[in-house]
Amino acid sequence: MKGKAALSLAFLILWPCLLSRATGQSNAPQSQPADMASQAKAWSANWSYDALSGGGYIVRGQDLVRFRLGYPVYIAGGSLLINAPAPLWNGSRIELPAEAIQALQGWFDERDADRASKSTVVAILIDPGHGGKDPGAIGEHGSGANKFRIAEKDVVLSIAKDLQKRLSARWPDKQILITRSGDSYPSLDERVEMANKVELSVNQAIIYISIHANASFNKNASGYEVWYLNPEYRRTVVDAKKAEGVDKDVLPILNAMLEEEYTTESIFLARSILDGVSSSLGPSITNRGLRAEEWFVVRNARMPSVLVEVGFVTNEAEARLLADESHLRKLGDGIYNGVLSFVDYFERRRSASAP
Repeated sequence: MKGKAALSLAFLILWPCLLSRATGQSNAPQSQPADMASQAKAWSANWSYDALSGGGYIVRGQDLVRFRLGYPVYIAGGSLLINAPAPLWNGSRIELPAEAIQALQGWFDERDADRASKSTVVAILIDPGHGGKDPGAIGEHGSGANKFRIAEKDVVLSIAKDLQKRLSARWPDKQILITRSGDSYPSLDERVEMANKVELSVNQAIIYISIHANASFNKNASGYEVWYLNPEYRRTVVDAKKAEGVDKDVLPILNAMLEEEYTTESIFLARSILDGVSSSLGPSITNRGLRAEEWFVVRNARMPSVLVEVGFVTNEAEARLLADESHLRKLGDGIYNGVLSFVDYFERRRSASAP
């Protein structure tokens, strides 16, 4: 409450100073004013007005505009002054002059354009491996009443569905996709195509996370690891449809640049997830580190992509952990935090360094 009171006081004190910087447009034509409530709805914005102070605000997403009745100046984004005809009270409602609507719309458009110019992850595809007719790795342990069986497809689906739910809650504006939500079997081609067909505009990106469980003839093998595509592997990552009209001599250069970009980002994504899982599980579970390989899903996905191995179903102690909901939750926490770290890097640090 103290913070709000201080802000309101500063707002009232600043108004006379701000008016001295206005251009005297209070007498400008104010044809076709609009009801503030209707205009805010058209902007998909919220608004509020304090009758005591005469001040109010319009909030559209992360964009804030402050106004005061009778004053021909608006404060946009906390510091920018927009000189435009003042909002007025007509006896029953607040009206916004047409010229003010046009000026504020221009600022909103600039904010949208600025956001669109920055790199952003608009989609995340989570791929729980195997499924349906393909159980993946199987772990069978014990005998008699203590006999225990675990299938990779069930372990990874549980982690993937929980991860999708949490990422969707964290980013309702992003597409959080999953290759299967039940015991079905999409082919490897179908899984990759689901990601490759997502429509992206300039500076938009999608990341691909495939989740698996491990197996080994060595029953003592245990731990988690994260794989990315071997940087030495050569592939075509330029979309043929988007490359139409591009000089054929330039295509190899573009492809090499994209390969390098995807590899760098895949390694960073892999490192972020590995660090997240390590922090979540602690030192009692073996961290097998980062590894490079030409797995199908990371080889054919035209985007930053990784494959996470969450543990060995062939190790009895680890298999029993992989059947424990609290352990799966910790694994999910680690992957979730790793994804958040990567997206923060991609959207903030990368955008900040862009020209």
